[in-house]
Amino acid sequence: MLLRWQKQADYFTVSVYQDLVGDWILTQSWGNCLNDDSEFSHTVLPSLHEAEKYVTKLRLSLIKNGFRERSDNAPLRSIYE
Repeated sequence: MLLRWQKQADYFTVSVYQDLVGDWILTQSWGNCLNDDSEFSHTVLPSLHEAEKYVTKLRLSLIKNGFRERSDNAPLRSIYE
């Protein structure tokens, strides 16, 4: 699953996937499309439910800060059902 947000040239992406040992990995990346300034982080979560809660908090924070969510983003739950 890949979720994307953008505010002018700034972007933020979130990827959630399950690794081979069953942990849920949430990868965040952010930066600016006009320069080479970007970063990323990985967070290990114990369950899909925890990943959903984390993504919900991120989503609300990004929208509050003026980012627009891409229209092709899908709810996390629908991807794994």
